[in-house]
Amino acid sequence: MKLDEVALKQLVPFINEVYYRTGPQLIELFNRFGSRDIYGRGFPSRKDYTFDKLTQINESKQLELFLNEIVHSRTYLGTDIDIHSVFIEPMNEIIKYCGYGYEKNEQDEFIIIGGGLIPDEAIDIQTSFENIQRDILQHLDQAQFTIWVSVTWFTDSVLFEKLKEKALQGVNVQVIINNDDINTRAGLDFESYFETYRIDGFGVFQDNILHEKFCVIDLKTIINGSYNWTNRAMYNQENINIIHSHTTAETYAKRFIESKKR
Repeated sequence: MKLDEVALKQLVPFINEVYYRTGPQLIELFNRFGSRDIYGRGFPSRKDYTFDKLTQINESKQLELFLNEIVHSRTYLGTDIDIHSVFIEPMNEIIKYCGYGYEKNEQDEFIIIGGGLIPDEAIDIQTSFENIQRDILQHLDQAQFTIWVSVTWFTDSVLFEKLKEKALQGVNVQVIINNDDINTRAGLDFESYFETYRIDGFGVFQDNILHEKFCVIDLKTIINGSYNWTNRAMYNQENINIIHSHTTAETYAKRFIESKKR
């Protein structure tokens, strides 16, 4: 879904003022649609923050989902707001010039319709069999917010230095690896730079190991496959898939959180 700048600016008061939201409430709202913000010092005006966030999700499925949420009846449970007169009619006047409008669906809820709606997320997958370290470095370079790495063994100092670089830029870097001699002998001081989890053996005989190999970047990109982040892996016959998908990234992020609790 794509709206012009005029429509985005005109929508701001409906989000902020018609149903008043504090700064923390705005952050909580937009975090449900891809942001990862924390309220604190330096927070801009609510008007500027809302316009900036709408601009960020413009031209995406997230904007459609967000505007559907804004007029959903569950949002206003316990209030006497007339959604149709307060939101639907005036917002329709704004978005109609961009080719959109609200109509009721079979569940009697208002949803956005119109030309130009972005279909359900298309998943883009790139598969690599050669130059895998290079491809990983390229995608780590693009990280702006988070890098979560879960691999069996991590001995590659080049990838380690790249993670240090990103951590110094303020990116949230977390690493899960096996707690074994291979990772210990590598001499990479993960704990000094990242939130690090070393997973012990588990199972009946404590000989089962973490054998997953994936990296989640900015909750939108996943790198997974046979490739461990090791020096030896560069000379093996290996593969990775680089998947661009918010939905898939969230699935891997949940797995990462489960693993680090082990």
